Amino acid sequence: MKIATLQFSPQLGLVDENIARADSILSSCSSSLQDLDLLVLPELAFTGYNHPSLQSITPYLEPTAAGPSTRWAIRTARRLGCLVTVGYPELFSPTPPPSSTLKPTMLNLGPEPETYYSLTAYNSTVTLNPRGEIVAHYRKTHLYYTDEVWAQESPNGFTTTALNFPPRERTSAHADAESMRAGVVTHTTTQAICMDLNPRHFIPCPPPSALCKHVLATETTLLALSTAWLTHLPSSALRSQPAEFDMDTLAYWCNALEPLIDGDREVICVFANRCGEEAGRVVPNVLATEDDGERDGDGSGVRYAGSSWIGKVGGGRGKLVVGGILGRSEEAVLVVEV
Repeated sequence: MKIATLQFSPQLGLVDENIARADSILSSCSSSLQDLDLLVLPELAFTGYNHPSLQSITPYLEPTAAGPSTRWAIRTARRLGCLVTVGYPELFSPTPPPSSTLKPTMLNLGPEPETYYSLTAYNSTVTLNPRGEIVAHYRKTHLYYTDEVWAQESPNGFTTTALNFPPRERTSAHADAESMRAGVVTHTTTQAICMDLNPRHFIPCPPPSALCKHVLATETTLLALSTAWLTHLPSSALRSQPAEFDMDTLAYWCNALEPLIDGDREVICVFANRCGEEAGRVVPNVLATEDDGERDGDGSGVRYAGSSWIGKVGGGRGKLVVGGILGRSEEAVLVVEV
């Protein structure tokens, strides 16, 4: 499989500009994206992450699998001939859009709100196939402090989807259904979002974590994590060594994956993080966690760890293979054959 992550620095609330920036980065490396199978973007990829309140993020909430992020993913999946996963802030809608091949229950929408005038929002990802059809939708299960001011936990918890990857010569958006099915490779795929890697509310629990337990129980072969993971590194370190990955962050991720590393089943891992800095409040510093950035300078804003990586874990003998990793502040596309 040929997998890519797009790591960049979206600016808070500048959706159109962030989409244009993502398109520019992808265009700059178009030759390396030939025959791509999967492209994964970060958490809340185009809206930015550090929204301080429900009022702040409300103008950027997108109807379930039907807003600007999904439309971008449809265009990009058709253009690149691959599956595309993108994170977005979801405004609950009980009915999937016409382009969806899923039934409402398959979108893991959960129960309808008791009152339609109440706003129900989730931190979500949506996945499109090369025909522009919705093939997976996931809502964040373990919320971080920043999420809790506007989002609800997934009513269904962790979910796993059988994602089909057609042979590369048949990934055209114009291919018929029969040819798309011929020679398809299927991966049992668990999609997760950032804090999902940690215990719920940071309450300590014996390993494996809830996410790793789910991956093991479902015999997952592909784990795709969209993140907005922060760093302790000061701004000066991010700017002076942008191509160096954040060792502390990578070590934390690998430690969290230890039950999978020690497992008998090989799992492809895709960690799609963002980079850069955002203004706004800084949340409590607890347990060296996903969003553990610290104040520096005038005490405002947060800093992201970048360091997106793609590799494999497990398969016997405690295997961990990092096939490729980006720097802490690189805006780039990482492409890895796994």
